[in-house]
Amino acid sequence: MAQAFPYTYYACDCFDSTNSRGHLHDRDADEEERTFDPRSPRANYQLYPLEHLLYCEDCQHVRCPRCVLEETLNWYCPSCLFEVPSSVVKSDGNRCNRSCFSCPLCTAPMHTYSLDPTGEGGAPFILECQYCQWSSVEIGIEFEKGQGISSQLARIANGGKPLPTHKERDKERERRKELDARRRDGPPDQDPARDEPSPSYDDRFSNLSAFYKSQVESHTSASPFSSHDINFSSPSAYARIMNLYSAPGSKKKQRPKPTPMREAASPLEGLHLHDPSHDAQAIERIKRDGWSATLSPSQKLSQMNPHVRLVDELRPLATLLCTKRSKRCRSCRQILTKPEAKITSTRYKIKLLALNHIPRLTIRALNTNPPVVPQSAAVPPVDYNALQPGVPAHFLLHLSNPLFDPIKVTLATPSTTPGKVASRITILCPDFEVGANTDIWDDALSSVPSAKRGSLLSDGPPQIEAGKVWDRGRNWTSVAVEIVPGFLEETLEEDEDVLEIPVFVRIEFESEVGEERGVEDERGRGERERREEAFWVVVGVGRIKGGGS
Repeated sequence: MAQAFPYTYYACDCFDSTNSRGHLHDRDADEEERTFDPRSPRANYQLYPLEHLLYCEDCQHVRCPRCVLEETLNWYCPSCLFEVPSSVVKSDGNRCNRSCFSCPLCTAPMHTYSLDPTGEGGAPFILECQYCQWSSVEIGIEFEKGQGISSQLARIANGGKPLPTHKERDKERERRKELDARRRDGPPDQDPARDEPSPSYDDRFSNLSAFYKSQVESHTSASPFSSHDINFSSPSAYARIMNLYSAPGSKKKQRPKPTPMREAASPLEGLHLHDPSHDAQAIERIKRDGWSATLSPSQKLSQMNPHVRLVDELRPLATLLCTKRSKRCRSCRQILTKPEAKITSTRYKIKLLALNHIPRLTIRALNTNPPVVPQSAAVPPVDYNALQPGVPAHFLLHLSNPLFDPIKVTLATPSTTPGKVASRITILCPDFEVGANTDIWDDALSSVPSAKRGSLLSDGPPQIEAGKVWDRGRNWTSVAVEIVPGFLEETLEEDEDVLEIPVFVRIEFESEVGEERGVEDERGRGERERREEAFWVVVGVGRIKGGGS
């Protein structure tokens, strides 16, 4: 896909653990000595648009998605907008346990409809997808009630029997273990467990979970120094502390070796034995109905039962829950974003965006021809996807200030861009000031005249002059940049012809801290402190045209 030019990406230095822990004014000297290379492999994980970045006021630096910590505030269903307690999420899974379902074919929301021939809206009920028209009738499932679809589906999957609780499953597991022991001890012709039905998928999962839980418990109890023991108030933790402070000459008790953990070896422990007859039935079904009767990989992975293979074995999927999350700075743990806990609200209690604290830089081509010049004599517009190599071109670097204080900006860039194609870069006015982001009416009532665009001659267009800004507004300033695209080599890798300019930006300003510290001067104004911030940006100008000379 072709890149849209021009563009601006901001660099986050979270990849460097030594720099990310300090403030920016402590590491500005190190950043000035090195040049940011936008073509290095690490730059692919450093550059982000300004809209994707947050800002930490304590660290005074931008924070990308890689250097923040997320905390889940609550869970809710996006279909019915009901909040789900965390205990229910842990026990029932990350799915809605009400009547919200998604289509197993296209994942669109499904709705409940009545098939009552009298038209009174009574039983039976079905689930139908409005997008692909798939319904539960195709798999032979109808419901007695229009509510509680999850419990009805679970009963249908359990053979129409009531769902057993966790305690009932434990009792049934112990009963089957006793029957299995009696079968091993009794005569072969008397098999108390021969009429027992095979366990369902939920029973096998419960058996497997209980088996591994017992394995971990037995392994931890046999070894006081086991790494599985994470409870600091457990008896094994006390035994470990007593061994540390015991007398050197005391005889230590011989510790028993822990029993090695094993895998499940029977259906009562969750073992599932492969049945070749199921494969034969699936093969015959594919021969009769073709590959259309089988599931796609995404459909098979979305099903709760991993042994589902055919379309008629599909089941409606309970809607996945969504979460509201807050984000913290990974260095100082300050909250950067925190939404309101109310499910239907889209507002944020805290939202520290980088675009409200960091100046925005943009670049565009400069056309110095005035409107009075005839069209035949006008310079053709710059094609960002075909920059002429070796031909000087002028661009405008536009910087807008989102702060309520005026800032002093210093721009620095290497004389030639890094990479195989070296292009010459010259910022004609690297030091300038930008006004505060005040009210627009304050700027209209101000008596200070606005800056002129360039240097106007009496008989010609505005001229670019070194050391002077091109244009200036209430909270923005534009400076001219001269770029001479380099010549392309014969063998270049992908995107080597893209002209990207690394720009180091330093801003200095004074902010009021009287409200935070409670300190005011004689005039009643808050105390002001001098602050500095610095960061790297990468400006994508365009693509150099090949074959030029």
